[in-house]
Amino acid sequence: MAGIEPKELLVAITTTAPDPPNPVYTYTIVVKVQSTITGQDNRQYFVGVVETPTLTVPPVTGQTNLSETQPGKTTSFTKPATNTGTSPGVAPTETPGSDPGPAQQSNTGPVIGAAIGCLIAGAILGFLIAFFIYKKRSQRQSHYASRPTVVESKVFELPTFDAPHPVAVVEDKLSRFLLDASSDKEIAAELRSLGTLVQQHVENNYHLKPVQADPRALAVSLTQLGVTDSGSVSPEMVAKLSLDPRTRQVALQHVISQVLFTSIDVNSRSRLSMLPAPIAAFLQSIPPLESGEKNNESLNQWRALSAFILHPSRSQRTPLPTSTAAISPQASGLADALDTFLAYFVDENNRFQQKSHLQAVITEYAKFGYVLLSQPSEWRLINNAGTAHHSGPHGYSAVVCAGLIKVALRDGAPTSSPQQVVAPTTVMI
Repeated sequence: MAGIEPKELLVAITTTAPDPPNPVYTYTIVVKVQSTITGQDNRQYFVGVVETPTLTVPPVTGQTNLSETQPGKTTSFTKPATNTGTSPGVAPTETPGSDPGPAQQSNTGPVIGAAIGCLIAGAILGFLIAFFIYKKRSQRQSHYASRPTVVESKVFELPTFDAPHPVAVVEDKLSRFLLDASSDKEIAAELRSLGTLVQQHVENNYHLKPVQADPRALAVSLTQLGVTDSGSVSPEMVAKLSLDPRTRQVALQHVISQVLFTSIDVNSRSRLSMLPAPIAAFLQSIPPLESGEKNNESLNQWRALSAFILHPSRSQRTPLPTSTAAISPQASGLADALDTFLAYFVDENNRFQQKSHLQAVITEYAKFGYVLLSQPSEWRLINNAGTAHHSGPHGYSAVVCAGLIKVALRDGAPTSSPQQVVAPTTVMI
């Protein structure tokens, strides 16, 4: 082996890493050539020592350039021999004692470490985000769960702004239990027919002969029957008018009309009531209206509902029918009470006919009373005509047939002003 002068040879090797993102690495080797060897193939081989091998790594996001120097490795390079002695190229050849592994490991190690670090950091970050979202949601649910009073306050405020009034809801439910209303025209015609019936009864059953009776005794009988000062006619004046043949028929019509209309009036609470026995008994048991109480809506609703409950065929929703077995004893008792006053003006031979006809008249009044009782709206009877000013000898007006006004509508609400459907029939005396 011939000796040569030591020289430095710079060899640059460029390679591509197998891992993404496929960076290009530059491996720079500085070799100090010490001798040459001629092989059997007549080629020359240089033998030298690697002084400063350097690995240059391109920049990666989040990392700095990496350089690694491993001195002291012996590497052989093959240079083909030529006739001219020139060296067209240099080919590196590792000696058996050389190790290329560490250079490759130094290239991929930082990349793998960075990837694992990013994976761990991403997992930790995702866990933290999920933890905070779950915690926030749990706090929100527990916040709403701890506020039940807010829901209650909204429900409480609804009736004030949106919901219908509770009374209106109750009335709407009660309307299902009301009987059908009769027309005002039908009720008015029935009322006028009763006035004509009483007039015929008086004309056909009471005489105009002079009667010997004490006016004060007659006035007491009238008071017991419930005859009061209706307008300008007092019980004492009615007794005097009855004893006078000229005014007797008017006076008797006035007495019979007032007693019978009072017996079917819910608001009068007469002891001689011709209303259904359960209703009459209840009206007798309740106290009168308080002072200043103008409209008793509860009593009106009770009346309409009671008529519906007592109806034998509620599905028909017709006015409450009368029962002969129920009203016959009541009609007989009322006729006996009226006869304490009327008997003074009845002939002895006509007493049976007068009594029978009077009971028939009372029955017709009772039927009309059942009709008024069944109405969803509220009606009031008028037996007061007031004082009449005229040039007659007495200057009085007597009601011979009651009037009728409507004071409440179907739902029980009072009208703006009472509607007079039928005016009282009065006679000037």
